[in-house]
Amino acid sequence: MTTINAHKLQRMISQTRPHVSPDDTLPALNGIRFECDGVHLHVLATDRYTFAVARSKVREETNTWSATISESDLGWFTAWLETHEGDTILNLATTGDGLAVTDDRGTLIVPAKNHTFPKWQGLFRDALTDAATSGNMVSVDTKMLARWKHADTHLRTWQTGPEKPLLLVGDDFIGLQMPARYGGDEKDRAAVLSGWSGTLGKGGKPVEITMPPATGAVAEMEKGMLQRTLQSTAEMFDADPDTEKGRAAFIAWVHSGSYAWSAYRILQALKKADPDLAETTVRDLNEQLESGEIGEWAWDAAEKAGFDPQKWHDDYETHLKKRAEAQAPKAH
Repeated sequence: MTTINAHKLQRMISQTRPHVSPDDTLPALNGIRFECDGVHLHVLATDRYTFAVARSKVREETNTWSATISESDLGWFTAWLETHEGDTILNLATTGDGLAVTDDRGTLIVPAKNHTFPKWQGLFRDALTDAATSGNMVSVDTKMLARWKHADTHLRTWQTGPEKPLLLVGDDFIGLQMPARYGGDEKDRAAVLSGWSGTLGKGGKPVEITMPPATGAVAEMEKGMLQRTLQSTAEMFDADPDTEKGRAAFIAWVHSGSYAWSAYRILQALKKADPDLAETTVRDLNEQLESGEIGEWAWDAAEKAGFDPQKWHDDYETHLKKRAEAQAPKAH
């Protein structure tokens, strides 16, 4: 039996499903392949033009197994998965009837077959180890490029030759895309550079332009949280604990550093679990922070969660009043 949470299984299916072959006369390719090697669960799909492999480490080492769920069953199976909270634990096991998926409510049997599937490990190993040997440019089909949208927020890529597949690598994800045929004249980089030199450089000579790396919202927030943690933990030791203001400053810096570090750790976990969701969440958060209305949103969120923000407000006002009275000079 293989144990994995619902979110990871949903994500791996969404990463690979765009690469399923539409040809139902090829049942081995007209679906998603599941392979467990005892340590990782792999989810694979290919139509022979692109090939996607997603993986996730299983919660405990388990037996090895493999099964293919056809495209016709993926729709309702995915819909069933989406009814689960992301951290719901699912147990997977192959049976004579298909793939048994067990949650805390029971067991669902998904029709599955153990079709002969392409030996993919060597294919990817060669793509990872081959050195580039050609200066020719690569032609790719843009419709196929769109299939990688759900693979990861960012993908690393390279190609070893004009007739070799394009290799794409993400976080626990790896893929291949075959190049497209190109019949034009400008097949190598030098020819393209020559054709563009009048536009890109002065006097017909190309000019090197260094572009700054594109950083996402998550990367920017990670940097900011780490900086804030370090600043706060340094500043808190400069506060004078022998004065009222110094003690208040010390507590403020402690809170600032603690929350910044907590936010960093939580963001790291979210990025690992779902990079796309992490990026979307941080971008949305940045917009909220810039609007200056987070107090109103926090009030609404507290009420929605079943808390009483008005009582919080009243209690804090009472606390401030008592503190002011205690600090007021006493009449002699």
